[in-house]
Amino acid sequence: MNRKLFKLPFREKHTPDWNCPTCEVGLLRVDANTFVSAETRSSKLAHDHEDWDPEWIQYRFSTMLRCTNDKCSDLVSLSGTGSVRYDVEFDHNGQPEDICADFFQPKYFEPPLKIIPIPEGCPRSVSEPLTVSFRLFFACPSAASNSVRIALEELLTELKIKRYVTSNGKRSLLSLHRRIALLPSKFDELKEVFFAIKWLGNAGSHASGEVSTDDVLDTYELVSHLLDEVYASKSTKIKALAKKVNKKKGPAR
Repeated sequence: MNRKLFKLPFREKHTPDWNCPTCEVGLLRVDANTFVSAETRSSKLAHDHEDWDPEWIQYRFSTMLRCTNDKCSDLVSLSGTGSVRYDVEFDHNGQPEDICADFFQPKYFEPPLKIIPIPEGCPRSVSEPLTVSFRLFFACPSAASNSVRIALEELLTELKIKRYVTSNGKRSLLSLHRRIALLPSKFDELKEVFFAIKWLGNAGSHASGEVSTDDVLDTYELVSHLLDEVYASKSTKIKALAKKVNKKKGPAR
Protein backbone atom coordinates (compact mmCIF):
# COMPACT_ATOMS: atom_id res chain seq x y z
CA MET A 1 0.00 0.00 0.00
CA ASN A 2 1.30 3.44 -0.97
CA ARG A 3 0.16 5.47 2.02
CA LYS A 4 1.11 8.80 0.43
CA LEU A 5 -1.81 8.39 -1.97
CA PHE A 6 -4.25 8.65 0.91
CA LYS A 7 -2.46 11.08 3.22
CA LEU A 8 -0.83 13.90 1.29
CA PRO A 9 -2.65 16.93 -0.12
CA PHE A 10 -2.59 17.44 -3.87
CA ARG A 11 -2.54 20.26 -6.42
CA GLU A 12 -5.20 20.74 -9.06
CA LYS A 13 -2.89 19.81 -11.94
CA HIS A 14 -1.07 17.05 -10.03
CA THR A 15 -3.59 14.53 -8.72
CA PRO A 16 -2.29 11.37 -7.01
CA ASP A 17 -2.48 8.03 -8.81
CA TRP A 18 -5.79 6.99 -7.26
CA ASN A 19 -7.20 3.88 -8.91
CA CYS A 20 -10.69 4.05 -10.34
CA PRO A 21 -13.07 2.31 -7.89
CA THR A 22 -15.21 1.05 -10.78
CA CYS A 23 -12.73 -0.79 -13.01
CA GLU A 24 -9.76 -0.78 -10.56
CA VAL A 25 -7.47 -0.42 -13.61
CA GLY A 26 -7.50 3.21 -14.72
CA LEU A 27 -6.31 6.22 -12.74
CA LEU A 28 -8.47 9.17 -11.72
CA ARG A 29 -7.73 12.58 -13.22
CA VAL A 30 -9.57 15.91 -12.90
CA ASP A 31 -12.18 16.10 -15.64
CA ALA A 32 -11.80 19.22 -17.81
CA ASN A 33 -13.31 22.41 -16.40
CA THR A 34 -14.91 20.76 -13.36
CA PHE A 35 -12.52 21.89 -10.63
CA VAL A 36 -14.08 24.65 -8.50
CA SER A 37 -12.59 26.14 -5.33
CA ALA A 38 -13.54 29.17 -3.27
CA GLU A 39 -12.16 30.84 -0.18
CA THR A 40 -14.27 30.44 2.95
CA ARG A 41 -15.95 33.43 4.59
CA SER A 42 -13.79 33.31 7.73
CA SER A 43 -10.68 33.07 5.57
CA LYS A 44 -11.68 36.21 3.62
CA LEU A 45 -12.34 38.15 6.83
CA ALA A 46 -8.89 37.21 8.14
CA HIS A 47 -7.22 39.21 5.34
CA ASP A 48 -7.76 42.39 7.39
CA HIS A 49 -5.60 41.11 10.23
CA GLU A 50 -2.27 42.93 10.55
CA ASP A 51 -0.38 39.62 10.81
CA TRP A 52 -2.16 38.03 7.87
CA ASP A 53 -0.16 35.53 5.85
CA PRO A 54 -1.15 33.57 2.71
CA GLU A 55 -0.91 30.35 4.73
CA TRP A 56 -4.04 31.52 6.58
CA ILE A 57 -6.13 31.04 3.43
CA GLN A 58 -8.69 28.23 3.57
CA TYR A 59 -10.71 26.84 0.66
CA ARG A 60 -13.54 24.47 -0.06
CA PHE A 61 -13.46 22.65 -3.38
CA SER A 62 -15.29 20.15 -5.54
CA THR A 63 -14.46 18.42 -8.80
CA MET A 64 -15.24 15.47 -11.03
CA LEU A 65 -12.55 12.86 -11.63
CA ARG A 66 -12.59 10.70 -14.75
CA CYS A 67 -11.04 7.25 -15.16
CA THR A 68 -8.20 7.12 -17.70
CA ASN A 69 -9.20 3.62 -18.81
CA ASP A 70 -10.99 4.13 -22.14
CA LYS A 71 -13.09 1.02 -21.53
CA CYS A 72 -14.39 2.54 -18.31
CA SER A 73 -14.19 6.38 -18.27
CA ASP A 74 -16.43 6.44 -15.20
CA LEU A 75 -16.75 9.60 -13.12
CA VAL A 76 -16.02 10.02 -9.42
CA SER A 77 -17.09 13.12 -7.52
CA LEU A 78 -14.65 14.58 -5.00
CA SER A 79 -14.96 17.39 -2.49
CA GLY A 80 -12.85 18.66 0.36
CA THR A 81 -10.84 21.52 1.77
CA GLY A 82 -7.80 23.45 0.70
CA SER A 83 -5.12 25.84 1.86
CA VAL A 84 -2.08 27.76 0.69
CA ARG A 85 1.34 26.32 1.42
CA TYR A 86 4.91 27.19 0.70
CA ASP A 87 6.71 24.57 -1.32
CA VAL A 88 9.76 24.01 -3.47
CA GLU A 89 9.67 23.42 -7.22
CA PHE A 90 12.43 22.93 -9.75
CA ASP A 91 12.68 25.30 -12.72
CA HIS A 92 13.58 24.30 -16.30
CA ASN A 93 17.27 24.42 -15.32
CA GLY A 94 16.70 22.01 -12.45
CA GLN A 95 17.21 24.73 -9.86
CA PRO A 96 14.97 24.76 -6.75
CA GLU A 97 12.73 27.75 -6.19
CA ASP A 98 10.31 28.63 -3.40
CA ILE A 99 6.66 28.86 -4.42
CA CYS A 100 3.34 29.60 -2.76
CA ALA A 101 0.64 27.26 -4.07
CA ASP A 102 -2.86 25.95 -3.44
CA PHE A 103 -3.05 22.47 -1.97
CA PHE A 104 -6.21 20.42 -1.50
CA GLN A 105 -7.21 17.70 0.94
CA PRO A 106 -9.89 15.14 -0.03
CA LYS A 107 -12.82 14.64 2.30
CA TYR A 108 -15.42 12.72 0.28
CA PHE A 109 -15.22 10.50 -2.80
CA GLU A 110 -18.36 9.12 -4.42
CA PRO A 111 -18.13 6.28 -5.18
CA PRO A 112 -15.44 5.79 -2.52
CA LEU A 113 -11.94 4.68 -3.39
CA LYS A 114 -11.15 1.01 -2.79
CA ILE A 115 -8.25 1.59 -0.45
CA ILE A 116 -7.50 -2.12 -0.24
CA PRO A 117 -8.60 -4.85 -2.66
CA ILE A 118 -11.50 -7.01 -1.50
CA PRO A 119 -11.29 -10.64 -2.72
CA GLU A 120 -14.09 -11.83 -4.99
CA GLY A 121 -15.04 -14.53 -2.52
CA CYS A 122 -15.61 -12.04 0.30
CA PRO A 123 -19.34 -11.98 1.26
CA ARG A 124 -21.33 -8.75 1.11
CA SER A 125 -21.90 -8.81 4.88
CA VAL A 126 -18.15 -8.17 5.24
CA SER A 127 -17.45 -6.08 2.13
CA GLU A 128 -20.27 -3.58 2.70
CA PRO A 129 -19.04 -2.23 6.08
CA LEU A 130 -15.54 -2.07 4.58
CA THR A 131 -16.91 0.09 1.75
CA VAL A 132 -18.58 2.31 4.35
CA SER A 133 -15.20 2.58 6.04
CA PHE A 134 -13.54 3.68 2.78
CA ARG A 135 -16.24 6.33 2.36
CA LEU A 136 -15.54 7.72 5.86
CA PHE A 137 -11.75 7.39 5.82
CA PHE A 138 -10.83 10.90 4.65
CA ALA A 139 -13.50 12.73 6.65
CA CYS A 140 -13.56 10.81 9.94
CA PRO A 141 -10.84 8.21 10.64
CA SER A 142 -12.42 7.08 13.92
CA ALA A 143 -15.74 6.30 12.21
CA ALA A 144 -13.85 4.50 9.43
CA SER A 145 -12.07 2.40 12.06
CA ASN A 146 -15.35 1.53 13.75
CA SER A 147 -16.80 0.33 10.43
CA VAL A 148 -13.86 -2.05 10.05
CA ARG A 149 -14.69 -3.43 13.48
CA ILE A 150 -18.23 -4.12 12.24
CA ALA A 151 -16.77 -5.93 9.24
CA LEU A 152 -14.67 -8.05 11.61
CA GLU A 153 -17.77 -9.06 13.58
CA GLU A 154 -19.45 -10.05 10.31
CA LEU A 155 -16.40 -12.02 9.22
CA LEU A 156 -16.55 -14.04 12.44
CA THR A 157 -20.23 -14.74 11.79
CA GLU A 158 -19.38 -15.94 8.27
CA LEU A 159 -16.80 -18.25 9.87
CA LYS A 160 -19.61 -19.72 12.01
CA ILE A 161 -18.45 -18.18 15.29
CA LYS A 162 -21.48 -17.71 17.53
CA ARG A 163 -22.62 -14.21 18.54
CA TYR A 164 -24.60 -15.21 21.63
CA VAL A 165 -24.29 -17.52 24.59
CA THR A 166 -27.16 -18.80 26.75
CA SER A 167 -26.65 -19.20 30.47
CA ASN A 168 -29.34 -19.89 33.09
CA GLY A 169 -31.97 -19.31 30.43
CA LYS A 170 -30.62 -15.86 29.58
CA ARG A 171 -29.19 -15.01 26.15
CA SER A 172 -26.29 -12.58 26.11
CA LEU A 173 -24.10 -11.11 23.38
CA LEU A 174 -20.52 -12.34 23.22
CA SER A 175 -17.79 -9.73 23.14
CA LEU A 176 -15.64 -9.48 20.04
CA HIS A 177 -12.65 -10.60 22.11
CA ARG A 178 -14.42 -13.77 23.22
CA ARG A 179 -15.61 -14.51 19.69
CA ILE A 180 -12.06 -14.28 18.36
CA ALA A 181 -10.92 -16.65 21.12
CA LEU A 182 -13.51 -19.17 19.87
CA LEU A 183 -11.89 -19.43 16.43
CA PRO A 184 -10.92 -23.04 15.66
CA SER A 185 -7.30 -24.13 15.70
CA LYS A 186 -6.92 -23.80 11.91
CA PHE A 187 -7.02 -20.02 12.43
CA ASP A 188 -4.40 -19.97 15.20
CA GLU A 189 -1.87 -18.21 12.96
CA LEU A 190 -4.41 -15.47 12.20
CA LYS A 191 -5.69 -14.86 15.73
CA GLU A 192 -3.06 -12.18 16.37
CA VAL A 193 -4.27 -10.37 13.26
CA PHE A 194 -7.89 -10.62 14.41
CA PHE A 195 -6.98 -9.23 17.84
CA ALA A 196 -4.89 -6.39 16.37
CA ILE A 197 -7.81 -5.28 14.20
CA LYS A 198 -10.07 -5.49 17.25
CA TRP A 199 -7.84 -3.19 19.32
CA LEU A 200 -7.61 -0.63 16.53
CA GLY A 201 -11.37 -0.83 16.02
CA ASN A 202 -11.95 -0.32 19.74
CA ALA A 203 -10.11 2.99 19.57
CA GLY A 204 -12.51 4.15 16.86
CA SER A 205 -15.52 3.05 18.90
CA HIS A 206 -14.77 5.20 21.94
CA ALA A 207 -15.47 8.92 21.99
CA SER A 208 -12.17 9.59 23.75
CA GLY A 209 -10.17 7.50 21.30
CA GLU A 210 -7.97 9.45 18.92
CA VAL A 211 -7.56 7.57 15.65
CA SER A 212 -5.20 8.85 12.97
CA THR A 213 -5.25 8.09 9.26
CA ASP A 214 -2.12 6.00 9.82
CA ASP A 215 -3.98 3.95 12.44
CA VAL A 216 -6.76 3.21 9.95
CA LEU A 217 -4.25 2.39 7.21
CA ASP A 218 -2.63 -0.06 9.65
CA THR A 219 -6.06 -1.61 10.11
CA TYR A 220 -6.60 -1.86 6.35
CA GLU A 221 -3.28 -3.63 5.87
CA LEU A 222 -4.20 -6.15 8.56
CA VAL A 223 -7.68 -6.66 7.07
CA SER A 224 -6.24 -7.11 3.58
CA HIS A 225 -3.96 -9.88 4.85
CA LEU A 226 -6.82 -11.49 6.76
CA LEU A 227 -9.21 -11.53 3.79
CA ASP A 228 -6.50 -12.89 1.51
CA GLU A 229 -5.85 -15.72 3.92
CA VAL A 230 -9.52 -16.54 4.55
CA TYR A 231 -10.91 -16.14 1.05
CA ALA A 232 -8.78 -18.33 -1.19
CA SER A 233 -5.77 -16.16 -1.86
CA LYS A 234 -2.84 -17.58 -3.77
CA SER A 235 -0.99 -18.18 -0.51
CA THR A 236 -3.81 -20.21 1.04
CA LYS A 237 -4.30 -22.15 -2.18
CA ILE A 238 -0.62 -23.01 -2.23
CA LYS A 239 -0.76 -24.08 1.42
CA ALA A 240 -3.80 -26.25 0.71
CA LEU A 241 -2.13 -27.83 -2.31
CA ALA A 242 1.05 -28.53 -0.36
CA LYS A 243 -0.97 -30.15 2.42
CA LYS A 244 -2.82 -32.34 -0.08
CA VAL A 245 0.38 -33.44 -1.83
CA ASN A 246 2.08 -34.20 1.49
CA LYS A 247 -0.92 -36.23 2.66
CA LYS A 248 -0.95 -38.32 -0.52
CA LYS A 249 2.84 -38.36 -0.71
CA GLY A 250 2.47 -37.74 -4.40
CA PRO A 251 0.32 -35.91 -6.97
CA ALA A 252 -2.76 -34.23 -5.52
CA ARG A 253 -4.98 -35.56 -8.34
